[in-house]
Amino acid sequence: MKNFPVKLALLALFALAAVQASGGQTQPQSQPKAEDQSQQPQTQPTEPPPHVDHEPNPADRALEDTIKKDLNQDAHMAYSRVTVHVTDTAVELDGVVLTSTAKDQAEKIAAEHAGGRKIKNKLKINPNTHPSGA
Repeated sequence: MKNFPVKLALLALFALAAVQASGGQTQPQSQPKAEDQSQQPQTQPTEPPPHVDHEPNPADRALEDTIKKDLNQDAHMAYSRVTVHVTDTAVELDGVVLTSTAKDQAEKIAAEHAGGRKIKNKLKINPNTHPSGA
């Protein structure tokens, strides 16, 4: 324990020398300080990055909601789990229904609202679907 204060003093001197050698910066140069980032000019990219989705069309989302509402009100669709996705050219139905009648009825309801869009019925029939949805 007698050498502890000496070792601590040497460690402090080495740390101080390292800080002075780096120009007074305590962070590595690859990570600029937060205030440095705010002072950098903000440049807008000419086009969005490839992973960014385009804004959804509000009319398409409203049509999805309308179709879902009508599906939920249909007696054939009891205990079915159907997702609806609308694009400019198609209405896509995906999920699980209990019967082939329910599958046909879902396609019919979607076609009533499609407005000329193609109907892609990807529904699967599973009569063993548990009513609780689990």
